[in-house]
Amino acid sequence: MPVEALIIDDSPVARRVIRHHLEQIGCKIAGEAENAALGVKLFREHRPKIVTLDLIMPAVEGIDALAAFRIMRKENPDAAILVVSAVPFEKTRRTMAEEGALAYIIKPFNKFSFEQARMRLARSFPELEMR
Repeated sequence: MPVEALIIDDSPVARRVIRHHLEQIGCKIAGEAENAALGVKLFREHRPKIVTLDLIMPAVEGIDALAAFRIMRKENPDAAILVVSAVPFEKTRRTMAEEGALAYIIKPFNKFSFEQARMRLARSFPELEMR
């Protein structure tokens, strides 16, 4: 049974690249959202095991990325949340790690910058294909 993933990012290009990386390791994409509010809705509908979340997105319906992150952590603490963001600050990365993010990937990224997250996912989900 494939591991389901949800991609939350306001950039269609970023969503496409993230989708490619996740599908390469055997994830099934349960959904894509262009804002945090839709992301939370899809998270509740699909209960994915993996979520990628961009930090810098416009707030919709009063929900920004940090609020979405906290809602998802509270509702399913076992979900692996990968923060994918253009914010390069160590303080932000550290804060997200303390909040429970599995990994923090800085945009723009490539196969190699995604590698650390892939290794962490492999430890959490041995059924994924790490090529």
